[in-house]
Amino acid sequence: AALDFRRQLGLPTPQKKPASKFTIAREYMRVKRLLKKKTAEDIANLPELDDERQEMGQRMNELLIVCVFQVQPTMLPLIIFLLTTTTLKHGLNPSSCDAFAGLGMIL
Repeated sequence: AALDFRRQLGLPTPQKKPASKFTIAREYMRVKRLLKKKTAEDIANLPELDDERQEMGQRMNELLIVCVFQVQPTMLPLIIFLLTTTTLKHGLNPSSCDAFAGLGMIL
């Protein structure tokens, strides 16, 4: 239901199927490119997220993490990469800490 909600919001959403290693690697490279040359201070100084649609999408991803880990573990990195990408492109919000903690867990 959370993935369908994200689609209704018009936000990027992974498919409801196991993610291939190629897909995970591709998304990792996208996040790595966004993080290139950013320091911890740069990330801490990002503006606050002010797009309500993006914020709802972030909240859905945050709730998905627990379910996806148990039901479809290969989707977990994709959800974490989405959280991280949205934070880097649109700003910080309460879900950002889950994004970077999850990214640290994956690395």
